[in-house]
Amino acid sequence: MFDAAVANLASRQYGLFSRAQAIGLGASDIMIWRRVQAGKWLTEAEGVYTLPGWRDGWWRRVWLAFLATGPDAVVSHDTAAAIHGLTNFQRLRIVLTTPHGDHHWHGLAEMRQSTDLRSEHVTQHNGLPVTTVARTLFDVSAVAGADRLAIAVEDAHISRACRIEELIALYEELRRPGKRGIKKLGRVLATHGPGYVPPESWLERRLLRIVKDAGLPRPRLQAEFPWRRDLESRCDAVYDDARMILEADGRRWHVRIDQMANDRRRDREALNHRWRPYRFVYEELKNDPALVVETIREARAA
Repeated sequence: MFDAAVANLASRQYGLFSRAQAIGLGASDIMIWRRVQAGKWLTEAEGVYTLPGWRDGWWRRVWLAFLATGPDAVVSHDTAAAIHGLTNFQRLRIVLTTPHGDHHWHGLAEMRQSTDLRSEHVTQHNGLPVTTVARTLFDVSAVAGADRLAIAVEDAHISRACRIEELIALYEELRRPGKRGIKKLGRVLATHGPGYVPPESWLERRLLRIVKDAGLPRPRLQAEFPWRRDLESRCDAVYDDARMILEADGRRWHVRIDQMANDRRRDREALNHRWRPYRFVYEELKNDPALVVETIREARAA
């Protein structure tokens, strides 16, 4: 029964378990020694064992670092961002946070210490304690570039993994002078603060970046159609002063015949109401931003 309980626990932790966990299941020092000597358990790190036959991998290394550090550790920063699926964060680095003054030198992860990591900043991912999305975005502001951070914040807001209002509240709660990354996060949140409407896709974000880099005025995003305010349909962006509608057409969604027909119908409605629609396809937005800029400038001048 004891060995079955250990095997069941290890199966949820990529073959790994700690000495403390084994003792919690009823092991004694002599039982642990005998299984290690018999080769039934293999030592992976100080106080961490594995059942034979498990392959190495990123998740297994995360679990190994956590178990070697101890139950007060929390997976954080880039590692938590990758676990939450935040944009532009890969499953590469392994970073853990522990309470301030709790030192670990096992070399299995990058260690951070914190005095303001609270229980409400931590969630569980298949039994692994991980910082929440909001706390993760707050933490990675210290290591990510401004553009990378802004995109992660936008996409988390769009996917509802972390609304910008939630991140602003955490920022106000934890910010203090001299904290690394706090000014950068503050600038991102000032741009994306209350009332901000984020782009709904990569294409819209690309369109907005092209407009910004060209020094053109920022359009209003996800705007209601002026002539059909009673309906939920929206357009990607508008220039109210020039009565221009900008749409970013993706290659998968917008090639559908029914969607194309609806788009053309909306374009005709726009013209009938003296609004000018401009559609830019994926290839133009990705490979020919100069064409997009020239078209918008000429249209605004006209």
